[in-house]
Amino acid sequence: MLRYKPPLSRLISLTLFSVVTTVLVSVGAADYLAQRNTHLRGLRESVESTARQLASALALPIWNFQEDLTRKIVDNALQDRAVVAVAVHDSVTGSAVVVRRRDAQGELRDASGDEPPLGEIHVFQPITYNGRLIGSVDVHATDTHVIETLRGLMLKMLLGIVLMNLLVVGLLHIVLDRLVVRPLKAVENYAAHVSSSEDADALPPVGALPREVESLSSSIVVMVRKLRERYEALAASRHGLAEAESRYRDLYENALAGIFRSLPDGRLISANSAMARILGYESPDDLVASITDLGSQMYLRACDRDRLLNAVARLGQVSNFRFPFRRADGDVRQGLIHVRAAQDGHGRFLHYDGILEDITERTRAEERLLAAHAFIQNILDSMPSVVIGVDEALHVTHCNKGALAATGLPAESLLGRRFDEVLPRLGAHLEAVRTAMRENKPVSLDSQAYEHDGEQRQEDVLVFPASTGSTPGAVIRLDDVTAKTRMEKLILQTEKMMSLGGLAAGMAHEINNPLAGVLQGVQNISRRLSPDLPANQAAARKAGCPLEAVRRYVEDREILDFLTGIRESGERAARIVANMLSFTRRAQEQSTPVNLTELLDRSLELASTDYDLKRKFDFKQVEIVRDYAPGVPPTPCSPMEIEQVVVNLLRNAAQAIFAHPPADGQPRIRLGLRREGGHAVIEVEDNGPGIDPANLRKVFEPFFTTKPPGEGTGLGLSVSYFIVTRNHGGTIRVENAEKGGARFVIALPLARETACLD
Repeated sequence: MLRYKPPLSRLISLTLFSVVTTVLVSVGAADYLAQRNTHLRGLRESVESTARQLASALALPIWNFQEDLTRKIVDNALQDRAVVAVAVHDSVTGSAVVVRRRDAQGELRDASGDEPPLGEIHVFQPITYNGRLIGSVDVHATDTHVIETLRGLMLKMLLGIVLMNLLVVGLLHIVLDRLVVRPLKAVENYAAHVSSSEDADALPPVGALPREVESLSSSIVVMVRKLRERYEALAASRHGLAEAESRYRDLYENALAGIFRSLPDGRLISANSAMARILGYESPDDLVASITDLGSQMYLRACDRDRLLNAVARLGQVSNFRFPFRRADGDVRQGLIHVRAAQDGHGRFLHYDGILEDITERTRAEERLLAAHAFIQNILDSMPSVVIGVDEALHVTHCNKGALAATGLPAESLLGRRFDEVLPRLGAHLEAVRTAMRENKPVSLDSQAYEHDGEQRQEDVLVFPASTGSTPGAVIRLDDVTAKTRMEKLILQTEKMMSLGGLAAGMAHEINNPLAGVLQGVQNISRRLSPDLPANQAAARKAGCPLEAVRRYVEDREILDFLTGIRESGERAARIVANMLSFTRRAQEQSTPVNLTELLDRSLELASTDYDLKRKFDFKQVEIVRDYAPGVPPTPCSPMEIEQVVVNLLRNAAQAIFAHPPADGQPRIRLGLRREGGHAVIEVEDNGPGIDPANLRKVFEPFFTTKPPGEGTGLGLSVSYFIVTRNHGGTIRVENAEKGGARFVIALPLARETACLD
């Protein structure tokens, strides 16, 4: 069904009519609104003037209570047709004096004050007499007559708009028909003549044409000429297309890759010579005739074709799909196929177009390369070191499992990034890596310090140049030598302690000799002064001095007390030397039952005479609380080693207390002993600052210390841990006490026989 298209002249006329009508109506509406506002404003001003006049005229009648005169004045004001109601009120009595209104028939009547007022305009005016407020007047007016007047004016305006519109549109229609429509019709006839007769040289109509129409005619002539040129170019392109098709056919037939077209049921529509050669057929025709189902005749696994076609249905095309295929002679090869689904202009499926490559040799080479790469990677992963390979730009090219563990990144996130970005601590060795690549010789950096999880560690850094042809590169190997370094320090410290132990033993023996002479001399002096020996009595009589007198003199001068002090000090020094000798001896190979109460007391005595401790702290100021529970049986242990552990804990407690004095000012160490099941439990508790919770799990690590440099080796607690756990099968732990301070708890297993007897 053809759609009706009106002529141009009618469209222009309708458009002009609409435009002119819209303009005139808009102007008329604006004028109407302006006049309406003017009339309403004038009406309100008139009503306000009437209210003022009424207030002035009613002042005297209301003052004199002249109600009739008031009514007449109000009725006179109601003669104005705009005023519909007037209400006069007395302010003194608060009552309405006169309330008059005009009803719908125009008659005046009295009204009550409760009736709703009429009119859209209300004016209130107070009434005063000699400056005194005596009443008020309310004037109600309506704008009905103004609206009626404006409605008549609007009808006249609309009639004028219609007449003016018809006149303007008629004149414009005549002008447009002569100046536009007729010339365009002539141009239309010319274009129809040219299109129906192939007369490209025909001339457009001539005469008094508007400039625009004449320009349109010239443009049509130019268009016809260009269409002729394009027609000729199209003919030339058809010839070139035929040549291109010939070249494409040549390329199709001589391509090295197999090109084919197939249907969904597996039949081949067409194929080139390479496709026939790859599948082992004599010619493309032989191939197309022989292959009736690609899924069973070419694909080694029918599921491969199903997966391929599903992917093509989902994506539209698939590239680089690898699969094994079978040749006509039964030989199995590896193929790489690219397939797309061809569709018509409406999106309907037509067929599959594909390219097949035989990549058997390439696949075998890739497999050998992957096997070699996996072998090398296994070698790298088996190394305990961190191994990272970098290229000239310092980007990571290889890494082993150690590198993945050190960086915490997966291999795909590690490769391709700068090595100092994935492992920031290697940024300090950037110059060493560049030097190795530049000079083509290894660079070794020993015992490089770094921090890991808040712990100071050390590693050896070795950089080996590894160039690939003309492209330089390097392999970085990191070996953690923290344990090795600590062991070297431990061995050095052990040798030092052994030397000090030998020195202390020698000094103890040297001290024992004069100390024995002092004790023997004190003993002999006491014996020489004793009245019980006959030899002393005889010597005193011979000297002419009674022994009783000598005895009184010695007692009066407190010489015996001095001798007692010398003897006690000597004996105490002898015990200290004995403890030093027993402490420096090697521990026995087998443990023996030991009274832990006596062992703890000896440890306290050793700690109180420790040189370093006494030099820095006054151990005698520490309050020692012995909390020994009864019934703890002898415990099998090495007394020397357990003494070493307890002394070390006492030393650490005293140092902590004096470094951070307690709040009550009294340093205190509690030494506890109790039996707990099948263990003897020793507790060393102080009232110092305690241990930072972050350091509780580190205190038993070798070389961990919170003391300033030079004041501790960090080996005391690690050695104590080794002695308790490895040598005695016990446990040692540390915790912060409830009231502050640190508490070390040692649990030593009791002998089974002893536990049963007890």
